[in-house]
Amino acid sequence: MSSERIPCKNPDCRSTILPATAKANDGLCAPCIGKIRKAEWDEYVRQNRRTVNLYESVTDPVEIIRIMLTHRKHDPLIEYAPPPISTEHVFTWLSTDQQRRLSTLAAEAVAAGETDFGQDIAKSLATLTATNLDEMLQCWLDHGNLWPSVAFRKAGASVRDRILEQIAAGSANLNHALRALAWIGDSVVVKKFAEWEKSPPVWRSHLRVGLGAYALEGGWELTKSGRRNLYFDECYALEIVSDDTPASEVRLLNETGEKCPLCGDPLVHLLEIPMRGGPLGFLRFAGASLPVLTCERCTCWNMFAFARVGVAGDAKWHHANPDSVPQHSLGFEFGRGPWHGKRVALKQRPAIHAVDWCMQLSSSQIGGMPTWVQSPAYPGCPDCDRAMMFLAQIDNSAFSGHEGTYYAFICGDCRVTATTYQQT
Repeated sequence: MSSERIPCKNPDCRSTILPATAKANDGLCAPCIGKIRKAEWDEYVRQNRRTVNLYESVTDPVEIIRIMLTHRKHDPLIEYAPPPISTEHVFTWLSTDQQRRLSTLAAEAVAAGETDFGQDIAKSLATLTATNLDEMLQCWLDHGNLWPSVAFRKAGASVRDRILEQIAAGSANLNHALRALAWIGDSVVVKKFAEWEKSPPVWRSHLRVGLGAYALEGGWELTKSGRRNLYFDECYALEIVSDDTPASEVRLLNETGEKCPLCGDPLVHLLEIPMRGGPLGFLRFAGASLPVLTCERCTCWNMFAFARVGVAGDAKWHHANPDSVPQHSLGFEFGRGPWHGKRVALKQRPAIHAVDWCMQLSSSQIGGMPTWVQSPAYPGCPDCDRAMMFLAQIDNSAFSGHEGTYYAFICGDCRVTATTYQQT
């Protein structure tokens, strides 16, 4: 058989092919014939693709949610119409009966092996409503399901005790079980965590992190006196408003006129929070305002940026900050973040409303629980060494072409703030 190669028929292609390949592909090499076939397929899809509106004539919120959260196999010839309402809004408008129906649906889904569907329903019910999920959770435990852990928030004693029994029997997924217990977080759980810290059980050696890391998942830490929450129960979302709409006095990313000692960029106030009057008094910070000083660039490089707030409301770079940052962090242009100068209104919502990053809700807020993009990362106060409380977060992904979240923390007793940053 001849092995002599001949040029591809495409004049813009420099490849050579075997005669047999040329005969099979009308003189074209495999990449060229592949491009032609792909173009033909794309044109076929363009001409034959249709839009399917699964929500047409559907008015029952439970059915709308079922359609929203059902996982469908991708079909290039079908484009599904978007839902008529966001997940966030439809869940917050549910009646008590509709919440109960969805809880039953989540239980039945897990029992039937449709785990992702059931978990998605439960996650939204847990974060966006206050409905009791214990009956659903009992069904989940029957089938060994302990995820997502937020679904176990404020679960009752019977659910808690069953999880403890499963751990003792060695039948539970330890990582999921401990996270679920952390979200329950009642006095019995706190006491049990303390016992396990003092006298580690056999299974303790199988964990990659300490029990303290699991407590952080639920927004608290274990201390000598018991549970200490690391978040404020009250929460206000930051919503961008137009110039002709009333706004709060919260200011974002204003430059201070000083330079960062590490990189030379302008220091900014991630937030400036008014403390006299208004709804943010729950922060219990003495003074007219609470400025959170940071360097946007340096905070991005896996560090906490600390600052001290004076009694007059002035913020100063803290001596506990590092003396340098990685050299490669300095070699690119770094401008103001997209929140700079934006006017915002405050909208009250539950503390755990946006706690799950995968739900892709608007997560910029003051108070409440953080929306960790990665693992929980509460800094220790450089003055007193205690874990600092979560104060606020600013989510850059609210703007097209941006990503990452800045987090702010506070030690009110020491008047110290901190910032850090996470992204995918």
